[in-house]
Amino acid sequence: MRQAYNYDFKIDYDFLKNEFPHQVYEWVYYWAQKDPQRLVIVDCDKKEFNYGQLLHLARVQAVNLYELGVRPGERIATLEMNSLDHFSVIIAASLLRAVLVPLNWRLKDPELLYMINDSKPQVLLYGKKYRQNSEYLKQAVKVFDLEEISCVEKFESNIKTEIFNSKIDELEKQFFDYGRLNPLCPLLILYTSGTTGFPKGAMISDLQTKQNAINTIIDWGLSEGERYILSAPLFHTGGWNVLALPLLMAGGEIIIHEKFDAEAILNDIERHKVTLYFGVPTMFISMMESMAFSSVNMSSIKFFISGGAPCPPYIIETFSRKGVIFRQGFGLTEVGPNCFTLPCEDAVRKIGSVGFPMKASSAKLISDDGAEVCGDGVVGELVLSGDHVCMGYYGREEEYKKTCSGGFFRTGDYALRDSDGYYYIVGRKKEMFISGGENVYPKEIEDRLTMLPEVLECAVVGVADAKWGEVGLAAITLRGEHFANLNEVKESVENQIRDHLKKYLASYKIPKKIKFYDSLPKNAVGKIDKKVLKEEYLKEKGN
Repeated sequence: MRQAYNYDFKIDYDFLKNEFPHQVYEWVYYWAQKDPQRLVIVDCDKKEFNYGQLLHLARVQAVNLYELGVRPGERIATLEMNSLDHFSVIIAASLLRAVLVPLNWRLKDPELLYMINDSKPQVLLYGKKYRQNSEYLKQAVKVFDLEEISCVEKFESNIKTEIFNSKIDELEKQFFDYGRLNPLCPLLILYTSGTTGFPKGAMISDLQTKQNAINTIIDWGLSEGERYILSAPLFHTGGWNVLALPLLMAGGEIIIHEKFDAEAILNDIERHKVTLYFGVPTMFISMMESMAFSSVNMSSIKFFISGGAPCPPYIIETFSRKGVIFRQGFGLTEVGPNCFTLPCEDAVRKIGSVGFPMKASSAKLISDDGAEVCGDGVVGELVLSGDHVCMGYYGREEEYKKTCSGGFFRTGDYALRDSDGYYYIVGRKKEMFISGGENVYPKEIEDRLTMLPEVLECAVVGVADAKWGEVGLAAITLRGEHFANLNEVKESVENQIRDHLKKYLASYKIPKKIKFYDSLPKNAVGKIDKKVLKEEYLKEKGN
C-alpha cells in the first residue's frame, strides 16, 4: 500500500511561471536531472518507471523515429490504447520538434483512413491489437512507414551505447537550435469529435501545452508528487491536457489504465493513494453503480474533476456524501482545455458552476452580432482568449478564421454569469432550439430531469413540430429497479416526469416527447451523442 502524500510542499509558482522550460521534453529532462528516481509512470501491467527511465525510453524512441525519417514539423501517427509507449512517443516528438497525431482506436478503418489522408504522417506506430488496421491503412495510402509502437527494446538491442549517445547529443543540439528559430511549434494534432461534420485536426502548440499546464498547476493548486489515474483516452485532449501533461511539468505520477473500468479505477484509488482523477459524467455514473463504490476508501483524494459534458448535480452530491470534493471544469480541444477554476469550498455552494476564468484565460460573453453582453444572468456565447488557444486547424486556415478572430475563440457554448461573477454553461449554441418563438436551452431541462432519483441519464434535443416549430424530445435512461416494469407503468412515469418539470420550468420548455432507452448512444469519448438521437427519431418518423 502507498503512503499518503504530504501536501505541505508547494511548487514555487513564480519559478514555474517565469523560468520553467517550454517543451515537454525539457520538463521530463528537468525532473530526470533533479530527481531521476522519482516515480512517474505505473503502466497497464503495473510496472513502475521513474523519470530517469522515462527520459531514456523517450530518447531511444526519438533516435528510432529519426532513423525512420521523422524531421521537425512532420507527423507521427499512433494507433494504440493508453500506454507507457504513448508517453515515450510524445516526449520523443517534442525532442524532434515533430507532431504527434494520436488516432482514435475506436474508429473503423474508413474513418481512420480519413485522418491519415488529412494529417499525412511520416510514420504510423501501432499497438499489437491494431496491426491489421494499420496494414489496411498502409495498403490504402502507401506513403508512410509502419512500425510497432513498442519498438524501443528491439532498437536498443541493436545500437551501441557510444553511437546512441552521439545521436542524442546531435538531436538535443538540433532541438535547442530549432526552438530558438521557431518559438511556436505544433506538438499535437487532436481531431475534434466531428459532431457537426468531418473531424478537424486542432493543432496544439508547445505554447498552448505549457500555458495550459501552468494554468492547471497554479489555479487548481496542484502539489509536487500528485498521483493521478489516467483513463481518459489519449486520442482526446482530456487524456493529454487535463492532467497528464501538467503533471509531467509538476513532477507528478500517472497510473495508466488502457481504458475506463469503474471497478479497477476505484480499487486503484485506494491501492495507490490517488490524489486526483478526471472523467466525464458517464464515467462517474458507472463508478457510482459499481459494487466497489460503497466500500472504497477515497480519503487520499484532493478532488475529482468532471469535464467534457455538463455534470448532473446528483453526481456531485453523491460523491460529496463520501467526503470527496467534486469540481467541474470547462474547456475544449481548441482552447485550454483547462480554462476555468472552481474553488473547492464552492463545489457544493455553487453546484453547476465552472467557476472563474483562470488567471491567464480571458473570457467574455457576446451576442450573435459579436457585441459583448453584460448583466447578471444574461446569456451569451462564451468566447475565450489567451496563450492556451490552439494554432489553428490543420489544412483549414479559412475555417479557423471563422471561429477565432480578434484574439478570441468562439466556443459555440452559451453561458451566463451570476451576481458573484461565477460562470455557468447553459448549453451548446447548436443545441438550442426555438419552440413557439422562445429560446430553449436543453441543459436547463436536463439538470431538472437528473434531480429525479429514477433518472440515470438523460438528453434533450429539439425536433421538428408542425405547431410549435420545434419541441423538446427527452431521451431518458432509468435506474434498473425503475426500468424493470416500465411497460406496465410507462404512462404514469411520463406524467411524474412532466409534473416534476412543471414545478421548475415554463410550459414551453417541458419536452412534448419522452422516450426511454436501455442506454443512451455515446461517442468515442463517452459523451451522449445527441446527433444519433435526432437521427433515430427522424428514422422512426419516416423522414
